[in-house]
Amino acid sequence: MPEHDDLSAEAALREVDRAQGAVRKFSRRGAYFFLAMWLGATGYWLATLFGPATVRNYAILAIGAFTVAGFVYASRQRVYDRLLSRLSPPVTWAFVGTTVIGAVYNMFLHPQEPGPLRTVAGVLVALIASAPLLYGAVRIFRSADDR
Repeated sequence: MPEHDDLSAEAALREVDRAQGAVRKFSRRGAYFFLAMWLGATGYWLATLFGPATVRNYAILAIGAFTVAGFVYASRQRVYDRLLSRLSPPVTWAFVGTTVIGAVYNMFLHPQEPGPLRTVAGVLVALIASAPLLYGAVRIFRSADDR
């Protein structure tokens, strides 16, 4: 650290606080991304299970564009939080798994006739399929508040 040899203790403390603030800010952004994805995925599943064909097509385009934009934004960040880096892969894989389960339900088990069973099952599938994203957001928000 030759460029910081003349750094006073107070200036060093301010620099550490600034760096920690940047990490917390990025961590919260990751949690907001998970939360927005949770809302989007839940809306997508509700539109897919209960909406007409045109709504389904637009829902697929919207969730796809939002996902790509979010990941491009996240990849351009220069600050990385340890919890967010450690939590993202399991949350992503759990989300993929629950999405596959939801897709199998939609293709083979979803009742076509309207009724209470169809509504309850569809809402449960929508909530279960997007639950890993909500879990990730809550974990990161709790961790960011503790720091």
